[in-house]
Amino acid sequence: MPKIRIPSALQNLTSGAMEIDVSAATVRDALAELDRKYPGIAARVLDTAGQVKPFIRIYIGIEDIGALSGLDTQVAAHDEIAIIPAIAGGR
Repeated sequence: MPKIRIPSALQNLTSGAMEIDVSAATVRDALAELDRKYPGIAARVLDTAGQVKPFIRIYIGIEDIGALSGLDTQVAAHDEIAIIPAIAGGR
């Protein structure tokens, strides 16, 4: 079963859970299941058109899904999907 790693900025929506198991064939399906389990989380990751927001990156292992098939990237049973928000700061 694939896992989604939840960044600390979104863990308030998952009752503090850092990883969520999902049953999904694609990243899109995994995010949809995550949103069913934790309503509102998809709105923090996806824009109104259903695409990944520009300041969010999603990885399967070390591969950015933007370099693969985007949200339609296939996931396998032991894959780890990571949601990575942009970090800004400094001068």
